[in-house]
Amino acid sequence: PPLSGPTMIQTALRKVRSTLGSFSAGTVAGLHSLSDSPPELWKAYVLKFLDSYAYFSFSLIFTLFLSDDFGMSDIEAGTYYGAWGALVTVFGLFTGTIIDNLGVAKCLRIGFVLSLLSRIGILLATSKPPLLFCILFTLPLANCLGIPVLTIGLRRYTNESNRGFAFGLFYVVMNVGALIAGPLVDRLTYFYNHRDDEDDAGEMQHQSTGGWAMTTNRAIVLSGVVANVLAVFVAFTVREIKVDADERELVPSSADEDYDDEGVGASSRSNATSGGGESTTGRRSGGPVRKFEPLKGSTYRILADTLAQPSFRRFLVVCLLTLNVRMVFRHLDGTLPKYMVREFGPDAPKGRVYSINPALIIVLVPIITASTSAVDPLVMIHNGTYVSAI
Repeated sequence: PPLSGPTMIQTALRKVRSTLGSFSAGTVAGLHSLSDSPPELWKAYVLKFLDSYAYFSFSLIFTLFLSDDFGMSDIEAGTYYGAWGALVTVFGLFTGTIIDNLGVAKCLRIGFVLSLLSRIGILLATSKPPLLFCILFTLPLANCLGIPVLTIGLRRYTNESNRGFAFGLFYVVMNVGALIAGPLVDRLTYFYNHRDDEDDAGEMQHQSTGGWAMTTNRAIVLSGVVANVLAVFVAFTVREIKVDADERELVPSSADEDYDDEGVGASSRSNATSGGGESTTGRRSGGPVRKFEPLKGSTYRILADTLAQPSFRRFLVVCLLTLNVRMVFRHLDGTLPKYMVREFGPDAPKGRVYSINPALIIVLVPIITASTSAVDPLVMIHNGTYVSAI
């Protein structure tokens, strides 16, 4: 017989409670599985949070900054916004071989230093040429040496038993950075929009004479610079390591005593092969860790090997098919902030409205993941595109 209304509600509530219970148990188990991970894993999360804040806070005011501080039209600002994102992808294709040769640690240092210099250049720019040089060259180059490199590092800092949870937490950390960026952008906007009249008059005088002044948008860029400075310090403490595939394998404890400043054991260094690979360095944080030697190779060979992999080609096709659907997300920071300012005034809560999306992701993704664990990922992507399109 068909279920009555109250019975259906009770059944639904039981399913929700069961899902939440499974999610809580899975979260506890997942965090426990990461307890023996090397410090580099947690540094990767810190770097992801700092980089996410710097990225999302700047993307929120990107078009506003170009129009308000440099007098660009909507079409100009939108074109440069699109070019910035496209160049991250273009540079990523050409720097992929550099990442393979240099390794994660060196690329993170180069990427975050370059990102810091780019954001400082954007902060101090008073004319279009240096601004566009930073936006269209140094910043996208820094972005492609940061975000994908952290993903590679995460794979090396985990093993098969905890890698899935580690990547899920990585995604949550990114959205926490976006979530915090929104309210802070609104707070800085409100503060600088309501300074006393004397400061406002001085700012307008500087702008009219082509001088530099701390505007609302520059203050937000400055907050990204601060986050980037912290990221640089963290990046320079990251070692080039890889977690052993077998987390239960133990390395003799005497190896721990041979660590130098980079966490590489003297005995293992003498056994490292000159052609690249892995060498045992000892046990850190309760888990075996190996020094990772990036394998060297020509750009042509690395690209050819990558393109020859069927899994890479399938992944590329999926990305191309979902490209238009994911463009919806770019509306949130490419056009929505400027629209809200013009429709609701300079104090419009564009950051808080923007934060609704990462907040829902943080809450719903673990629940949906736990309740659809038996569904094929490609099926979920297929169905998710319909939801995004709606």
